[in-house]
Amino acid sequence: MDNEVMKVKEFIRRIPEGSTRPFLCKCEDEQLYVIKGRPSLPPKQLMAEWIAGCLAKAMGLSIPDFEIVEIESALVEFVPELKGELQPGYAFATKFIPGAGSITFGQAHSKVEIPAQKRIYLFDRWVKNADRTLSPLGGNVNIIFDFYNNRHYLIDHNLAFAHDEADDDFEMHVYGARHRNWLFDIVDQQECEDELAAARSALQNSLAKIPEEWCLEQPEDNAEFIAFIEDTLDKANSVDFWSKIT
Repeated sequence: MDNEVMKVKEFIRRIPEGSTRPFLCKCEDEQLYVIKGRPSLPPKQLMAEWIAGCLAKAMGLSIPDFEIVEIESALVEFVPELKGELQPGYAFATKFIPGAGSITFGQAHSKVEIPAQKRIYLFDRWVKNADRTLSPLGGNVNIIFDFYNNRHYLIDHNLAFAHDEADDDFEMHVYGARHRNWLFDIVDQQECEDELAAARSALQNSLAKIPEEWCLEQPEDNAEFIAFIEDTLDKANSVDFWSKIT
């Protein structure tokens, strides 16, 4: 890790939504952040959250600002709600968007422009993130919508780079084939190939910023996971990858 980090200075409340039930906290910049850390997120998921976020940002997707922050032992010690729920050390922090809520199926298809829909679907296939499901009956979309500013944000990428991701897992994706009326054609592919290549080039910089305590316990396991991520991203150079996007 080669960067300085902000410290979390105040615990506000637990956020009940989501499987990880993150924490709303104030950091040294006096801004509110949604904090995820160990033990709720194991090291592999923290790494996936950070790397996928960096790739999404490099692609120009709409994602809240995010940081790696430090949680000091004193904060955990004197806040009973944090004991056993959030460990001291480094955590993943996403800028809190006031007034935003989970996007509805209708909003996902009427408020998000089609070029953005295509890139969201492409991104999720690229990083093996099927955790963006939504139908008229509901789902776990991991997109929030800022009603006041009419803007969407992608969140929660801790399940990206899953080894066992299958094509069928994307059938219920909010922008999967059964839920959309557009096609990802050869023109889209030509436009997006350069975008993915540019984002891929940012990988090493994001890896360099990962705290050592987020790495897997065994060095060989960590190296294997990083190699899997690199191999996953490099599949964008194959015809087979693009054939699954249409």
